[in-house]
Amino acid sequence: MLNGDTQPQAEPRASDSEASEEASLNGYVAEIADFDAKRHRVLLIDLENCPNQIYQLQKNLEQFSQVVICYAQSGAKIPLDWLMPLSATVNTNKLKIFKMTNSGKNAADFGICFFSGVLMQQLQQETHFVIISNDTDLDHVVNLLKSQGRSAERIGTKKEEKQITSTETTVLLSPIKTYCMHLVTYSKNRPAKKDTLLNSIKNKFKDAPEIAVDVFNLLTTQGAVIISENKVSYNDKKIKELAN
Repeated sequence: MLNGDTQPQAEPRASDSEASEEASLNGYVAEIADFDAKRHRVLLIDLENCPNQIYQLQKNLEQFSQVVICYAQSGAKIPLDWLMPLSATVNTNKLKIFKMTNSGKNAADFGICFFSGVLMQQLQQETHFVIISNDTDLDHVVNLLKSQGRSAERIGTKKEEKQITSTETTVLLSPIKTYCMHLVTYSKNRPAKKDTLLNSIKNKFKDAPEIAVDVFNLLTTQGAVIISENKVSYNDKKIKELAN
């Protein structure tokens, strides 16, 4: 279970450098370091609304300079082998996790709104804000950020289809290994869209077409592939792990 960090800590301001530097967002009156804004991208995740984003966390930490997670009653759990690398990102303040004090319906939304405002005040003008949530009400936050001359967008994810049980996962280990080996072999010619990826999986397992959707779902929940607005990106490290 995720735990919120609500104790404010003082952090020295970082000096300018070519690489983006990690910043601190502690408590409700956070001090944010001065990043190289051209390379700085902030991700705010509504985990209450998109719980499976927890499986994309490692990839998100590679793609964004800072990740902020807000939740109220999420049951999302972090895989044990992630604890050490994630604790390092928490210690360097690249990853901040906040549990809302109240567990109301829109508690996490208010957290996203609040921290968007805090970050807007603290970060440089060129910083890009990305909010991951299926809640279209958060488009108001995006519009407010844009009205202040900021770059911002909300990315929605489709509702999770079928929850894969541990038994099903075991059964699917061989097919997912087979397909990940296929992705490794054809790393330069991978499907770029969700539909073409599904067709590729179906073609690979044409003798057992019923498992294609389950293989696809397991690839996404394991973080091997990431779907965003029908576009596919790949986590090569995870793909190689599943292929071995």
